[in-house]
Amino acid sequence: MKKLSIFFVLFTLAAILMAGCAPKAEKPVVAETIAQPNKLITEGRLMPANYLDQSFSVSGQVIQVLVQEGDTVEIGQTIAKLDVPYSALVAFSQNQTEVQNARLAVDELKKSADVNLAQSRLDVFNAQTLVDEAQEDFDAESSEENQLRLDVALATLELAKGHLAIFEEGNGIDKDRLAAAESRLTTAMTAMLSAQSIIDSYELKANVGGTVTNINIKAGERINAGFPVMTIADFVNWEIKTDNLTEINVVKVQVGQKVEVVLDALPKLTFSGQVTQIDMVYEEKRGDTTYTATISLDQMDPQMRWGMTAAVQFLP
Repeated sequence: MKKLSIFFVLFTLAAILMAGCAPKAEKPVVAETIAQPNKLITEGRLMPANYLDQSFSVSGQVIQVLVQEGDTVEIGQTIAKLDVPYSALVAFSQNQTEVQNARLAVDELKKSADVNLAQSRLDVFNAQTLVDEAQEDFDAESSEENQLRLDVALATLELAKGHLAIFEEGNGIDKDRLAAAESRLTTAMTAMLSAQSIIDSYELKANVGGTVTNINIKAGERINAGFPVMTIADFVNWEIKTDNLTEINVVKVQVGQKVEVVLDALPKLTFSGQVTQIDMVYEEKRGDTTYTATISLDQMDPQMRWGMTAAVQFLP
């Protein structure tokens, strides 16, 4: 029993000593967290900065498509043609003939100026001679017949003097006749130009310069006025359209704000740019009120293609 007590005492002392020698537990260290600035990132789509859908202003049958996708065109270049109605061609031909006749009449009036002036002076001279002769006859015999002859001669002289005055004022041309002839020419030219405009509307000309894309017609098809037959785009300058800015996020974006863009197809490249426009009118998408922002890119890459998706980060 005594041995047990001694053993118990020794065991208790050993336990106390071991407890005193054991290392103290360290207090847990609380990691310091640094607040990261809020980053606004949205999705966007790559688009050419300038592009235009081309369409005819009239309906008709396609007879020629003069370009292929990928061709480069200049402003005013003919890119497609429709069949011109026969009635339009006849109308133009008739108006063209009238223009020629009207111009000929004006030219004849101008060419005869010197002759007109000389002839009117001669007419006055001859009329004056007749008056002198009739006056002599009347003075010799004041008969009714001689009186009538004198009256006719005097009237003829006045008429000749009137014509001479008109031609002298217009340098050999009757101004009223010239004005009427020129008015006829103007009317004819207006009608001809109108007929030409109708014919021209059956030719589609490029309204902008750039690269042809998305051709929607082929020869033999009949199309309606206003139908987009192809698109011409300028692939020199690109921009990003992001249309999922919510009403909460759009107030954090400003025109001129810098952005960074990464295209999904070119993940190793980062393009810089800036916001150039924020739409004032909203759209509703999947229950959210959203706005579209346009971003102009500062750098380009030959691998860029219309419609590529992108991640857009708006910088603070």
